[in-house]
Amino acid sequence: MNPNDSLAPRLIACLLFASALCSCAAQLKSIKPDSGLSPTERLMIMQAAADKPLPVVLNDNPTGDTFLRTKCQPTDYSDPAVDHLISRMLAALELEKGVGIAAPQVGINRRLVLVMRLDIEPEKPIRAYLNPEITRYSSEKVVDWEGCLSIPAGFGRVSRSENIDVSYDLPDGTRAKETVSGFTARIFQHEIDHIDGILFIDRKEPGELMPESEYRQMRRREKEGQTARLGNEIEFGYSSFM
Repeated sequence: MNPNDSLAPRLIACLLFASALCSCAAQLKSIKPDSGLSPTERLMIMQAAADKPLPVVLNDNPTGDTFLRTKCQPTDYSDPAVDHLISRMLAALELEKGVGIAAPQVGINRRLVLVMRLDIEPEKPIRAYLNPEITRYSSEKVVDWEGCLSIPAGFGRVSRSENIDVSYDLPDGTRAKETVSGFTARIFQHEIDHIDGILFIDRKEPGELMPESEYRQMRRREKEGQTARLGNEIEFGYSSFM
């Protein structure tokens, strides 16, 4: 028997095996790491009805502060618990009368934010954004007041870009991109900082935070003494918390 006759089938088998390994490696590479919610996160989200707010994580204790300063993992619309999470985040935001909230603020380490679109009149809808990313910051900066649902100590002045380009995932898996300006751009920057483990107190102007009661008195005097500034004013029913 010719030795080459037995070698050929083995060589073909090796080539097929190598091809299969390459195919599997390519498929694994295309899978998003940590794109789904963990069992613990899913339990936290699903243990109450969709209209029940998730509790807000505060930075006034070591555990809360450490969690809020942890960079978040991605997620996607394919996870069946995401819609429930969005609903419970919305309930928390409405309870606090805020203008934005990020998933880590309710104990979920995922790249998901809710933003009140003050730039869309007259509805000012609150919309959810998965895996948002700011791809451009304008050189024009504006210094304004910010507060945070997770920081009970008070309000501070923060310099932010006047307009930004932001991209985010759509339900069909594609990416969308838009340009946002004014106070809505500030909300996006604040919330996307949250999913990167950054708090507004890390960026604020020098000086102590203004307690909430003092801040509200100041805003009330401003509202009584001047006409609302177009494009950069929140109705007084909202707290400016994000």
